[in-house]
Amino acid sequence: MTEKNLIPVYPELGADSLRKLTMIASQHYPGWAKEEKRSGEPLNMTLSYCIEVAYNLLEKSRTTPPLYDALPPPQTVKARTLYDIYQRITTLKGKGSTAAQMVSYLNQAQFPTPDDLFANKPLTATACNPSRWDKRDLAAIIAPNGQPTGLLREYLQELNKRGQRKRAPGANSVR
Repeated sequence: MTEKNLIPVYPELGADSLRKLTMIASQHYPGWAKEEKRSGEPLNMTLSYCIEVAYNLLEKSRTTPPLYDALPPPQTVKARTLYDIYQRITTLKGKGSTAAQMVSYLNQAQFPTPDDLFANKPLTATACNPSRWDKRDLAAIIAPNGQPTGLLREYLQELNKRGQRKRAPGANSVR
């Protein structure tokens, strides 16, 4: 999730927290964790995952209405991709971008649409010829008030249930 349309944060962690974060990251990004890196997209996505898990736990313990809708933490590659897209959309919306500007950004950056993510083919195949985003795709992910939609929640739950394909030896990630 590293780019100008996201908000940079530079956390400082103790050794114990870093070990735990690396262990969590190793579940989804084993190669990155073995290299003992301390930056990059795997770290960004792992921090987002941890925040979503912690937020969901916090919201379950509250007696007042939630400030923000909790989302299922993304656990698969396609769910993490959709969650990353959602984070980008909320950031753009927070910076005042219109729906047309967000659609243009998503098309220019060639992010897969929700339909692409639900297709029965790997993301690497979709990356070669992604579908074009339109305002309906955007409306499926974020409501006009900036909250995630029920459809986004359903998408994440469904994508989390799907099995993961094994990457062919030597194949690279689409991002």
